[in-house]
Amino acid sequence: MKIYQASLFLSVLKRYYELFPKEPVNVLLSLAYNESEREGFIIDYRHMIGSLIADSGAWSVAQGTSKLTIAEVIAHLQLWGSYYDRYFNFDTNFSTRGFNSNIANQVMMEQAGLKPIPVVHNFYNHEIGFYVQSGKYDWLALGSSQSSNFRKIKYATDKIKKWGNPEIRVHWFGGSKFDWLCKLPIASCDTTSWAATGMYGSIMYWNPDNPKLNKAERIYVSGRVREFKENEYHFVTYPWRTELKAYLAENFGFSFADLCGYRDKFYMQLVNTRFYVELERRINEERVRRGIELE
Repeated sequence: MKIYQASLFLSVLKRYYELFPKEPVNVLLSLAYNESEREGFIIDYRHMIGSLIADSGAWSVAQGTSKLTIAEVIAHLQLWGSYYDRYFNFDTNFSTRGFNSNIANQVMMEQAGLKPIPVVHNFYNHEIGFYVQSGKYDWLALGSSQSSNFRKIKYATDKIKKWGNPEIRVHWFGGSKFDWLCKLPIASCDTTSWAATGMYGSIMYWNPDNPKLNKAERIYVSGRVREFKENEYHFVTYPWRTELKAYLAENFGFSFADLCGYRDKFYMQLVNTRFYVELERRINEERVRRGIELE
């Protein structure tokens, strides 16, 4: 199982590689933005990346934050598609009734000589059965809002692998829940949490002294005053502050003061990038223990 860090910044990638060259990060690029850095990921610094995949940018289009067209997506992938390990359909209709428009884009891309992965937006209608029974696809992606519920995403995964074709691999868009991924034979997923968590002033830390299976804790460093939820702490009052400070110094070479300084967001994003690389390893170790396929 692989966790892809969505739309990583080149500056974070390069610094991460300097610190952890033997444990590369997996990256998902969106074709909807960050075009200025795209060639760096595809060519100049590709050796710093474990696996590189491309999101078509459809989500940004659906949200109205991008005017990317399918013609532009096809043109890019015809030129650069072979540089990605995988890429996905331009599935701009995110409703549960969007199959007809999304399959039209899938067919258009295939007729242009491309091999996009279909994205499923309705777990309960004919979509999954259509793709499985076609025999054309060795990957399917789950992009539905229905995947926010464990019971529903398990149903979709079973529908593909248990009742459909066990050889098909599953990508889960926007999902990185530790507990769920330990239980499901999902082959890959992606997350923007490396950036979002840092932008909101927090870092993720795997606390070895936490007795729970999921030892992830969110540590708030700086920013506006806010209330804390379960497994959220403030750095200053964190019960394992000494251990956390030692972890930061040993692995990154910086202190609490660095996390509050001029490059605070960069440092927090770097810590969080590392967290999700290690989370991938921890999920795979737990899946081996449980006998769940690693894919």
